[in-house]
Amino acid sequence: IQVTQAALNHHIGGWAPTFIAVAMFLFAFSSVVGNYYYGETNIEFIKTSKTWLNIYRIAVIAMVVYGSLSGFQIVWDMADLFMGIMALINLIVIALLSNVAYKVYKDYAKQRKQGLDPVFKAKNIPGLKNAETWEDEKQEA
Repeated sequence: IQVTQAALNHHIGGWAPTFIAVAMFLFAFSSVVGNYYYGETNIEFIKTSKTWLNIYRIAVIAMVVYGSLSGFQIVWDMADLFMGIMALINLIVIALLSNVAYKVYKDYAKQRKQGLDPVFKAKNIPGLKNAETWEDEKQEA
């Protein structure tokens, strides 16, 4: 960051280092807020208990404080660890959902073979549950 600030200071002027610092702060802050929101929304979807939400909030605050007070290398290593854990969880879930994905693909291929413009309808997929979002909407006259 310091090299970038020095280069921009040389080519653009004295305001460049301040601009880079403000831009970095805004990027970091918006990233923390965005990821916090994703996590909170997921917890509210999975558990309706306020207890789990409060545990999550405390954990986020603890991680932000720890990350700001710790050394760069340990924070980077922890970020790598947590990214690996998230990737592992996603791979497991993808494997568990592969049967449903295959059924949906078969329905898609069947519609294409019939010369149709494929439209997903949850009722056409045997064993598909909790797909209220894709239920057929009644046509308004």
